[in-house]
Amino acid sequence: MVTKRTDVFGNETARTNYYLTFEWNGQRREFHVKDHEYGLLTEGDKGTLTFQGTRMLSFERKS
Repeated sequence: MVTKRTDVFGNETARTNYYLTFEWNGQRREFHVKDHEYGLLTEGDKGTLTFQGTRMLSFERKS
């Protein structure tokens, strides 16, 4: 996982979107994720990403 970011939007009731960006084979892909998935990962984590289309299914961190 190369980077993570948030996007806060809304006026009176602010909401936050969470994004993780992964890189493999020279390409990058960003996924919109849930807050708990966002909180579990740190920039630089390496592992196995599983996704379907634009949806991240899982990320298994390697020790």
